[in-house]
Amino acid sequence: VGETEFVFASALHPSARGFFTVSRAGGQIDLEEGYFTLLRGLPGGVVLKGGKYRAGFGKLNPAHPHTYSFAERFGVLKAYLPGDEAFNETGLDLSWRLPLPGSWSVTASGDVLQGDSFRIARTPTLATNDPLLSPLPGDHETEPRAAWLGRLAAFAPVGDRSGVELGLSATQGTNNVAAQARTLVTGADVKAKLWTSASAYLLAQGEFVRLDRDEAGWDGVSAAYTRAQRRDSGGYLFADYNWAQRYNAGASFESFEDPAVNGARQQSFGLFAGLALMEETTAFRLDWRHTQPGRPIGAATDPGAENHLTLRVIYSMGPHKAHQF
Repeated sequence: VGETEFVFASALHPSARGFFTVSRAGGQIDLEEGYFTLLRGLPGGVVLKGGKYRAGFGKLNPAHPHTYSFAERFGVLKAYLPGDEAFNETGLDLSWRLPLPGSWSVTASGDVLQGDSFRIARTPTLATNDPLLSPLPGDHETEPRAAWLGRLAAFAPVGDRSGVELGLSATQGTNNVAAQARTLVTGADVKAKLWTSASAYLLAQGEFVRLDRDEAGWDGVSAAYTRAQRRDSGGYLFADYNWAQRYNAGASFESFEDPAVNGARQQSFGLFAGLALMEETTAFRLDWRHTQPGRPIGAATDPGAENHLTLRVIYSMGPHKAHQF
């Protein structure tokens, strides 16, 4: 079956809403999201969200995978953003629409996050004085360290129905408490939805992401932690053409330096197509992706390329809300 989501959404008050997503995958049940939103009533028109949610970094991470036109999120997001399945954190988010003249709509948001998803387990060394060899204090793995996220997004209409959105995002957290090692991820994104007729439009979206991360280590001679800095960058781009309100087809490309392979550049190219019935309550999506992993340092040849062909059948039961731009 893959993944099953149970969505509970309700008004808590005319100015507040509650939202829960419980997912079942691999035989396990998990609370994927659970948060409240105060839409009105705060000073200056500020909107407050609190709980567990997909962090608002860029355009793709906040969206649930079933809304993607392709099968999997791009590798650059998986490699650079904290978290396993997605950048999903517990925290508080404040967003504010700036009162600017003209047709531009600019929104600034800031999050204070629990920061657990930033943690990276350090590999123990052979030194007898390595803190990881004793149960306490270790690397203070259980000690909390807050993280932050900021985003600035600007939307402009194009004609009567089309629009373009530009965004800047940044987030930072602690990946190793004892070594005071930090992870900083910055990004820029663009999204354009251009209607070509009354029932057809072109959707184009891309993100550039940069990773600045301290990698914690241990020096047994000096009995002290070390921090090695690594910097990687990359991004993705895709175009998706939708017509007759039921069909879509598109292509994607990504290229990024893989931090897991000493910065070796990984690239992929993909094609996808879909058929949606009943306003996307039932959809059939076919996705092919050709991936060329990066060549590790010292290797004479590139690793073998990988080809993945995925057929997804997605269906929704109960009230189905229209997807936002």
